Amino acid sequence: MGTATRWTSAGATVVTAGLALSLSGAPPAASTDEPGAAEDRALAAFHDQDVDWHACEDFYLVGLDCATVEVPLDYGDPEGERVHLGVSRSPAEVEGEEHQGVLFTNPGGPGVPARKFAGDIGSTPVGRAFDVIGMDPRGLGASTWLDCGQDPPSLARHPDDEEIERIFDQQREYAEACDEAQGDLRPNFTTANTARDMDVVRAVLGEERIDYLGASYGTYLGAVYGSLFPERLDRAVLDSAVDPDGLWHENLLSQAAADTANVDRFTDWIAERDEVFGLGDTHEQVLTALVRTAERLREEPREGEDGMTYDESYFRNLVSASAKDQGTWDASALLLKGLVEGTPLPEAPEAPEPPETPEPPEDPEEAEEQLERMTGPPHLAEALLCEAEWPTDPDQYRSDMRELRDAHPFGTGAGTAGPGVCLYSESQPTEPLVELTREWETPALVIAGEFDASTHYAGGVAMAQRLDSPLVTVVDDGAHIYYNPQFLGDEEDVRHPCVADAVESYLLDGRVPEDTACHDRPRPTAAADENPTP
Repeated sequence: MGTATRWTSAGATVVTAGLALSLSGAPPAASTDEPGAAEDRALAAFHDQDVDWHACEDFYLVGLDCATVEVPLDYGDPEGERVHLGVSRSPAEVEGEEHQGVLFTNPGGPGVPARKFAGDIGSTPVGRAFDVIGMDPRGLGASTWLDCGQDPPSLARHPDDEEIERIFDQQREYAEACDEAQGDLRPNFTTANTARDMDVVRAVLGEERIDYLGASYGTYLGAVYGSLFPERLDRAVLDSAVDPDGLWHENLLSQAAADTANVDRFTDWIAERDEVFGLGDTHEQVLTALVRTAERLREEPREGEDGMTYDESYFRNLVSASAKDQGTWDASALLLKGLVEGTPLPEAPEAPEPPETPEPPEDPEEAEEQLERMTGPPHLAEALLCEAEWPTDPDQYRSDMRELRDAHPFGTGAGTAGPGVCLYSESQPTEPLVELTREWETPALVIAGEFDASTHYAGGVAMAQRLDSPLVTVVDDGAHIYYNPQFLGDEEDVRHPCVADAVESYLLDGRVPEDTACHDRPRPTAAADENPTP
């Protein structure tokens, strides 16, 4: 018998299984079954599928192998519709005893393709010893798409009251579009099902167990995978861990305060060097100077010598981004000084030569398709966020947005406090959140930055406690994602060497550390002091 195909978006299909998987005739599980044996038999047709590994065709995946794997849309009904997954593999550079096995990866998001991340991790010391796997989660990339037919609205970070009301209208319109386009599919696009998809890919690869490296949202995905399949997970690095007790509303609300904590330590540092920067000798004076500059740029944006337009929105985000990277505070403060005072801006430091990267195809349609697989589409994030409970009172969102807008003038502000599509969507998750427990043997390695504004530090502490695992604390650091392939080049260029040593010792040598404090990126001291204000 054949299969009937229903198109859900350009290039993405859901397949209705006309080819029966012969599941109804499967014998009942015997009492001597290994844990998970009955589930394995129910999914045998997926675990045993033939997969064609071939050189990846998309320009940003040069050097990687790619394949497509089919999985059930609904794991409660494996005979029903199917979706497909785009998977990449960065082969290990070593063989024999040095080969560590298979390392699954996820870069976070939620709702970010993962195939390219496999290549990024494959270039690191860890990646050279593993076959690194990147699986685009169901919903985006080279996997079956979620497509609402219109882009999600961009939520203002510091909206006035009129803009707040528009946000409600925009989110309602977007939720209705998603329900109309694919409301029957969305409830099955969850973290738990993504973890189940990972396990199908594991089985297809013929691996008994996997190792895992996930960042940001990927830390939650890894914890869910280990909780669902403890017998299949060995070692897991959870870098910039999310708070398992704050899914997802509380996690998002915490970002505004974390942004302000970074701005506070940055402005304190500037105030201590008033003879250099001249923006005030107290925290309050420096902060007032920055706020007044943002208000001035709202009315009178500045055209920089570098061709950049510095308006209010850009400036507020610039202050926040500068505050997170304490390693460049001296240069950042000089730029802010020029914008506050209206004086010529300092020349930007010479950027290092960017690595050579392949160019997109010359054919514009093909280039657009490949870029879409690399970056989106952007609809999975809202489906994943809606798997948790959210407030149902619209006035709570109004109150939160006004409070965060006024209390946190730089960074996220109210941008994550508004109503999600969950408030209006009729598509609700098909199951509760997975209870996170560690029943696999090897403790995870949890990493958290003291001033990480995307996944706040207390969340990392909570994740380590939940999984009874050691915590690597990156002290006095506002970065996000610390085992970052972008900063793991030559030894002298490694941005967080203490973190890199912990991760590599854990994954390559099997050494599980005690709780560790890493002091990797110090604040500038004398550099700016040597150039005092005339």
